Amino acid sequence: MESKKILILSHKPPYPKLDGGCIAIAQVLEALLEQGHQITFICMETDKHPSRNTLQHENLNYKSVYVDTRINIFGALKNLLSKQSYILSRFNQNVFNKKLRGILQSDCFDIVIFESLFTSSYLDTVNELSTAKKIYRSHNVEHLIWEEQSKSDSNIFLKKYLRQQARRLKKEEINFWNSIKFIASISNADSAHIAKFCSTKVNTVNIYVENRHLEQVDAASKIDFFHLGAMDWRPNQEAIYWLLNKVWPDLQKVENSAEIHIAGRGMPKKLINRKQKGFFNHHEVINALEFISEHKVMLVPLFSGSGIRVKIIEGMAMGKCIISTNIGVEGISCTDKKNILIANTKEEFIEAMKFCIQNPERVNNIGAEAKKYAVENFSKGVITNQLNKLL
Repeated sequence: MESKKILILSHKPPYPKLDGGCIAIAQVLEALLEQGHQITFICMETDKHPSRNTLQHENLNYKSVYVDTRINIFGALKNLLSKQSYILSRFNQNVFNKKLRGILQSDCFDIVIFESLFTSSYLDTVNELSTAKKIYRSHNVEHLIWEEQSKSDSNIFLKKYLRQQARRLKKEEINFWNSIKFIASISNADSAHIAKFCSTKVNTVNIYVENRHLEQVDAASKIDFFHLGAMDWRPNQEAIYWLLNKVWPDLQKVENSAEIHIAGRGMPKKLINRKQKGFFNHHEVINALEFISEHKVMLVPLFSGSGIRVKIIEGMAMGKCIISTNIGVEGISCTDKKNILIANTKEEFIEAMKFCIQNPERVNNIGAEAKKYAVENFSKGVITNQLNKLL
């Protein structure tokens, strides 16, 4: 393929690869560089996501701009007087827009990629200063996540506020879908949903499993359970509290030696201080792959979300048996009891976990099938071909 000049706008840095979003951004960047394209990459960095670029490449011009996107009560209440969602407005930053204008005024690009909905505020600036082909890299259907959040919150005032924000976000998201020429969605499920609301061409560009996952050796010495994820992401918090409050006490009644280990950045104090039989909190771990390797069965009890669960694909690539919900595995065409275990209720989770404890060989077999599935469906070659078709 002929080398192209590509500008990528991102709402957070790709490095370090702290979460699924960072990994998705980094993989597109790395794949484009490997194809010989010249990349200018500009991202926002925040206190939550500082930029530590570890990728040096002769075709990469990497820039980061510090912005303050923290949620505050005054800003949230002030937003009630506007028509824009507070969720997106925090990423509409003058300092970033000024830097972007300078780049567009000094250079010409063949393609501009918008990484995630949180860069959508800059479409007008790009349209004003560039005739490049514009591609939206959709990480999630964001309004679906917030709709679910509004339903699950027990605080009536917060529930109403989140419902309003979800309505605004849906309107803004659909408008963006219809304002751009090409969309690269992260899963087939999301692609199908987006296509219902716009005539824009939608292609799927998944993530891929990396060698560092495939090469990791299973070091688990017994059947135990674990969860690894960004604990400052609300769906993960809800999942773990549900697991510890509803599922774990009843499992302990029949399997009193069972253990559950959790880890992740942004761990809430409520979880750090929690004392519960068989529960171990490792906080933020230095080496996530070692943590996964040392434990046996991955738990992903998600009840809200969109996009694709990167941690599930990573766990499958490492040969882990995984228990998750239908929502958790959206975008991953896996098969219950073959390469994953599906559980959607408290009772189903307990049964699946008991099954794992009582059938260690089946756990190993499911893990082996999971690895096979990940290699066949999420290889680097498959994803690179998807990306090339879009360019």
